[in-house]
Amino acid sequence: MTPIDVQVRAHDLIEAGRFHDAVDLIRKESQVSGPTAWEVAKVLRAGEVLPGFPMFDEDDLPTRIRKLIDAGHRKQAVFLVRSTEDMSQSEAEASVDSLSGKPNA
Repeated sequence: MTPIDVQVRAHDLIEAGRFHDAVDLIRKESQVSGPTAWEVAKVLRAGEVLPGFPMFDEDDLPTRIRKLIDAGHRKQAVFLVRSTEDMSQSEAEASVDSLSGKPNA
């Protein structure tokens, strides 16, 4: 499992053409081996997400999403929805947007 915030930051690096930096970030922050970090980065590069760490003492999913949106972390909210609800990118974006009250927030 790779924390959602690490997946988002790694994805940002991949989008910026910094795949190897993304692998290093995943390896260090998720405390996984180099080959595992490489596989995680390949999954992210392919447009997929991985399960994050379960959050047992957290709010329910809609509350967590609203908190992320309010903090300006829409992409992390979308990754969270995709990870926990097994949704496509467009489905997750629509779900996040419905909770934010703003289309394409």
